[in-house]
Order: sequence, then structure tokens, then C-alpha cells
Amino acid sequence: MTFAELLVAVAAVPGIRRVRFTTSHPRDFGRDIVEAIDSVPALCDHVHLPVQSGSTRVLRAMQRTYTRDEYLEKIALIRSARRSISVTSDIIVGFPGETEEDVAETLSLLEAAQYDGVFAFQYSPRPNTASLQMGDTIPAEEKGRRLALVQDRQREIQVARNNELVAKHLRCWWTGPPGVPASGQVALPATAS
Repeated sequence: MTFAELLVAVAAVPGIRRVRFTTSHPRDFGRDIVEAIDSVPALCDHVHLPVQSGSTRVLRAMQRTYTRDEYLEKIALIRSARRSISVTSDIIVGFPGETEEDVAETLSLLEAAQYDGVFAFQYSPRPNTASLQMGDTIPAEEKGRRLALVQDRQREIQVARNNELVAKHLRCWWTGPPGVPASGQVALPATAS
């Protein structure tokens, strides 16, 4: 059974109203998952697809099994769906050996992907990883500057994407304290800031 088939099977279980999954690895993400989301309303229209870097050179240094172009092909699959599927990702800045050109590649990937949200972090050494042997070569101040660049650009993208939703009626699901309904309709205000 594939992961997409598992998602469809779980969504078919009586009483299950919504199915959400997190953190697809780009190597495991394919058209079949997009088709499942497209065809099964109980599957949440959201994919978290961590990229880590917009630079193929850095991705190779991170020992990722995909290139920038291969990753963007996955994004294109998601964007070609009939349903609008929200996409979020993870970005790491300041990986050992990362150059200004690599940072520019990451910023341009933000533009190309048009994420709905990004979790961005500064690189920090982790035990039992290959990068530990590379040394932490980027100064903390520079990592902070690069992180701010990514966060600022992503914030601009998110504001623009969110503004597209102004005055639209959307079905929202939320969790909250006991006694609060589990779903409802929300109308967004006529203006956004």
C-alpha cells in the first residue's frame, strides 16, 4: 500500500471528518498524493514539504536526495491540483559553506514556491550529523542577517497571499476548549493589513 492509498483508506473510516499529515519528505512526495488530496475532501488541502535550502549545492552538502529543480517540480505538481493546496516548508540558513549566491538561490526559491508559511532557522551543529565535521563556519551575526532576509521576504509573500483571501468565505476547522464547535464558517474582513 502506498502512502497516498493509506491516506485515502484512513479518510474512508466512518467518523473521520478530516485527515492531516505533516512533513512529507520531498523524495517520497509524488503525483499520487496530490491526486488523493484532490479527490478526497476529508484530506486537508495542505502539504508541508521541507526544502531546507534553495541551493542545489547546499542541498548536496546537506546530503539531501533532491535538487532545487526536482523540488520545484514537486511544487508544480501541488500547484496544478484542482483544489488550492496550501504549502509550507522549512528553511535553514547559515549551513557550513553557504555563500551569498546560495542565500540568493534560497530567496529566489521563496519567490518560485510562493509558500503560505515557512519555518526558518539558523543552522546549528547537531550530534551524529555529517555537518558536524564541517565546522560551523558562518558567524552568528551573519546567520542572523540571512535569517532576517528569508523571514522578511517570506512575510511579504504571506501578506500578498493572505490578501488574496480577503472577503472570501472559507470553511475553517479548529480545535479549542470543550464545548466550542469543531468547525464553522468564517468570513474574512473586507480589508487586510
